[in-house]
Amino acid sequence: MTPTTGPIRHDRYRFCPACGAPLAPGRVHADGPDRLICTACSGVVYFDPKVVACVVLEIGGKILLIRRKRPDDTEKWLLPGGYVDEGEPVELAAVREIREEVNLDVRLEGLVGVFSYAGWPPVIVVYSARLDEAAPSPGEETEDLALFAPEEIPWSKLAFPSTRDALLAHLQGRPCQPMPLTVFTAAALEPGTSRTTTTD
Repeated sequence: MTPTTGPIRHDRYRFCPACGAPLAPGRVHADGPDRLICTACSGVVYFDPKVVACVVLEIGGKILLIRRKRPDDTEKWLLPGGYVDEGEPVELAAVREIREEVNLDVRLEGLVGVFSYAGWPPVIVVYSARLDEAAPSPGEETEDLALFAPEEIPWSKLAFPSTRDALLAHLQGRPCQPMPLTVFTAAALEPGTSRTTTTD
């Protein structure tokens, strides 16, 4: 068995998750993209994009960037963040990732933007947060961290296009406000009542 670190790549899928028969590339529609199709039950494996939640965190007017312990990221700076778990609200994932990666608790201030790129599986949702003062420290997966004034940001050493684009959007003052967390309840779905309730 080939050892795997990080997310399982699509090219590692070999067998149908429904019946266990081998998968083979094919097309559901003649003008559609290639899919993996089961050779026995004809089931189609659809790959959903992976959602990542990140935060542009300002502490005392400077922006926090981190370097990861992973070999491919160790020399590159990026925003603290990570994958959203299934069923986890994206906002709460962003707060959780800040706690895990730099040992801080934050309250999200705004939505910087949603970033996606052709041929790149993740969809990156970036929020902003501010603290007047704080003492961040590296979490388990964080190699190093540093605070950068806007003019000090190491643009040539950023890990991903989304890091660059989110920082530019934030610094240029183009964030939009996030929707509040929405909770659907049984009572809210009854006729004559409001369909949603919101939490602060």
